Amino acid sequence: MDMSSKRARHRRFWQPLTKGEGGYLAVSSPIDDSGMLPCPINPPESLEEKWLSVEYVLKKTEADAKNIYRGLDAIHNVFVNFGPGVHAAMLGAPYILQEASVWFDSGPPIKSWDTMPGLTANCEHELYKAVEAHTRALCAASNGRYAVSHTDIGGQLDVLFSLRGEELLMDLIEYPDEVLAAQEQLDREFISYFNTLSGIIGPAGCGYTGWIPIVSDSPWYPIQCDMSVMISPDMFETFVMPSLERISARIGNSIYHLDGPGQIQHLDMLLSLKHVHAIQWVPLPAAKTGDGTVYRDFADAMSLDIYRRILKAGKKVVLLDVMPFQVSAVYDAAGCDGVFIETPCKTRKEADALVAFAGGKWIKS
Repeated sequence: MDMSSKRARHRRFWQPLTKGEGGYLAVSSPIDDSGMLPCPINPPESLEEKWLSVEYVLKKTEADAKNIYRGLDAIHNVFVNFGPGVHAAMLGAPYILQEASVWFDSGPPIKSWDTMPGLTANCEHELYKAVEAHTRALCAASNGRYAVSHTDIGGQLDVLFSLRGEELLMDLIEYPDEVLAAQEQLDREFISYFNTLSGIIGPAGCGYTGWIPIVSDSPWYPIQCDMSVMISPDMFETFVMPSLERISARIGNSIYHLDGPGQIQHLDMLLSLKHVHAIQWVPLPAAKTGDGTVYRDFADAMSLDIYRRILKAGKKVVLLDVMPFQVSAVYDAAGCDGVFIETPCKTRKEADALVAFAGGKWIKS
């Protein structure tokens, strides 16, 4: 499937759910089974090079284009990754570069609501400049070959948690007005920064995407509130829903990141959000393959029930990093219409077999 056909199918994904539209399957694997990478790349020499170097991310992006096979609905999607909720650093939270991610949960700067610093992003912050530099460089180099994402700006209550720390949980009870006022300010900051990045990405002509590898002709964003696993549905309705409604309405389209069983209690409210187009479900790592590899079971009874609830509400479903052998179990049990599955295969042979099988069963042209 060429890029034009893939873009057309992603365009269909953003249309309302319809019976008979079929599923969406993004399959990836090594480019071949030779065991040799066509374009090897040396690992970064430091964490600073890995996360901050424009030159390194450009080299890695070009290598990935040559080393990775992308079948059916898989599009080369470049995630401008500076850790989950990088907006917190731009608002004053310290950050720590680590091998797997960047974290912002040490030394929260808001010590008291009486002496709260301003919630305005620092445009001179090194990560603000780094995100912009990476986004501009990748867009300039793409030439239509790949889509460049918005960075993971973060969910507003999650960002506030990085700025305030665990005290925020008590603040929901003791300082509710202050929390709501801070969220409104963070929402304005989010929209401003989101629009800034959209203004860089749009002219590249590659569409808009996020860390979820789905491309749209108009800006969209994966919204979330990971902190919601620690609060009740009543608190979710008070402190989270107004922000989600504001952000999703301003963006126009969004996918909600439903991160684990602790968030299922909020699902009905999320399904009521007009501008949430799909729900991305993340089950817990709770199953093992024959060789002992731990994986997330996307086909257990809990997950299948969630898909049915989402689809019944007229929303679509997004599942990432699904084991290849689970694809059939999900589609056959929950249906394939409006379900987007991303699955990495260990070999090109396995990927080709899955693509051939899916094309005649779940994928509608």
